[in-house]
Amino acid sequence: MKKLRSAYVEKPIHGRRLVISDIHGCSKTFKKLLKQVELTKDDQLFILGDAINKGPHSDKVLNRILKLKAQGYSVFFLRGNHEQIILNTKNKALGQQKRILKSLKALNLLEGKTINPTYFELLKKSFHFIETDKHFLVHAGFNDKENTYLDKKAMLQIRSFEYDAILFKNKQIIVGHTPLTFEKIQKRINKKKAIICIDNGCVNFNTEGQGKLICFNLDENTIHTQSYCEA
Repeated sequence: MKKLRSAYVEKPIHGRRLVISDIHGCSKTFKKLLKQVELTKDDQLFILGDAINKGPHSDKVLNRILKLKAQGYSVFFLRGNHEQIILNTKNKALGQQKRILKSLKALNLLEGKTINPTYFELLKKSFHFIETDKHFLVHAGFNDKENTYLDKKAMLQIRSFEYDAILFKNKQIIVGHTPLTFEKIQKRINKKKAIICIDNGCVNFNTEGQGKLICFNLDENTIHTQSYCEA
């Protein structure tokens, strides 16, 4: 992996801080959720990785992110393990690249004989984690034993970790990566738990308790949801 990318992001003066995770190529669902929350240019939108693969339209999800950024919306794109998979295919032979992308239902990320350069640049510039005044935002979580803020692999792939108030500066941690039932997610949000996972497995619409894309308002501790609607 290349250099770790992180940032401290100040709270917006007027807007909201909204977080979405694990879109997984569900572009219609993503579009409807954004319409529902009525995103404005005063808001900050944080996307916690795994925006691509598995679902039908990875290209359209990235196009929407790029369009929002070009239009002046404050969009912060974080890296998930699926973004890293695509970045890792860059120097592979075309045949191998195609096999990997086909297995991930993401052949639409190709342009000719390589990953679309604009998509690749967006993924390359994604953040491993973002810190705010009261939160840490990361795709999977942190290594709570050592190299907490340097362990990129943990940020992309870890499944569980312990919350240490001193280590994490008494800040709430928002993650995706590991799909939970909507009931579990809602309970943790209601209880204002130190670690909140907002991945309801949107692409897993055939799994009981899953199938929604969630937008979490960091400051109001509220959510908007949109059920999978790609069919």
